Amino acid sequence: MGCHLHAVMIPAVISALLLWEGVQCRTREYSLEVPSQVTVQDGLCVLIPCNFTYPVSRDDRHAHLYGYWYVENQQSRRPRLVATNNPKRIPEINPQVRRRFEVSGPKLNSGDCSLTINDAQAADQATYHFRMEKGHKRCSYSAAKERLSVIVTERKLDITIFEPLRAGQRESIFCKTQRCSSLEVPEITWEHASQISPLETSPTVNHNSVEERMDFIPTAADRLQNVTCKITYGEGSSRRSVEKTVTLNIHYPPRVLPFSGYLQIPRGDVQNFPDVSDSQIVTWTDDSLLVRCEADANPPSNQTWVRIPSHSSRLHISNNELKISRLRLEDTGKYECQARNQEGTSRASFYLHVQDFDDYAPMAGP
Repeated sequence: MGCHLHAVMIPAVISALLLWEGVQCRTREYSLEVPSQVTVQDGLCVLIPCNFTYPVSRDDRHAHLYGYWYVENQQSRRPRLVATNNPKRIPEINPQVRRRFEVSGPKLNSGDCSLTINDAQAADQATYHFRMEKGHKRCSYSAAKERLSVIVTERKLDITIFEPLRAGQRESIFCKTQRCSSLEVPEITWEHASQISPLETSPTVNHNSVEERMDFIPTAADRLQNVTCKITYGEGSSRRSVEKTVTLNIHYPPRVLPFSGYLQIPRGDVQNFPDVSDSQIVTWTDDSLLVRCEADANPPSNQTWVRIPSHSSRLHISNNELKISRLRLEDTGKYECQARNQEGTSRASFYLHVQDFDDYAPMAGP
């Protein structure tokens, strides 16, 4: 009895396999053309062109032509249905997949087996193959050259800044990403430091893209601050986001910082002074003076020293430093540092008062 059952079951299994693959599926009358590999960004859609042929005969001319797209499952080695025009088989498809994968029933009759994937997700990255059924004809186009490989890449977004951004002027930053026609309108939000105050955000939705502009008035303090554009897309539990960050390069005119430097008296002692901006330095003849002028500017500024009202040949200027050795009475006067870049000019000065030590020496007694 056991042997009899075994003999019956083997033909049954073989028949089932033949029914799935199709007895004559490998003849030249069955052919399929599809790209070997297609790349799509996460969250976008793609129409994958596909054309197939099969033998036409009178005995099945009234039969319905059904098309099936399967994803190959490496774990179970059993392909899983993702799209079909057969209403009886649609319930087999996972609801989350069903709404995103499409094959056109009417176009199948003209040999069009194109596959549409909407809201592509990382899990969609796999290998797929097509199958047709019409009457007694069945064929799975699963040869190596007939398989389709889908690659899902990270969603791209572009941030555009028309540099240079200038402090005190109204400026704009643009964030743009592609969209899948009317099927999705991703949400765009901005993240930035608290001192950056947007004046306005304005979205522009086109057929295949969405862009948002952020207007603001930058300040010098915004230089090197980060601004992040974040795009959120997808539905329900599959909602996800991607972001991109840029660092602001703000141009602004120079601001002269407090002077620093020192006085050196003939004996060699050095007296440092940390801040003499717009003030006065009182010293003595034969002392030596060094004053540094630095500025906060972008792009970096060039600093020069001048004596007001007239120039002195005794000034030695090097690396933004003003040096006068062995001071004389005629060195008394106003000295100005001028810092310049392409955005403007800034000035700061101090007054140098040189006294003759002999004038203050105590008078000799009688």
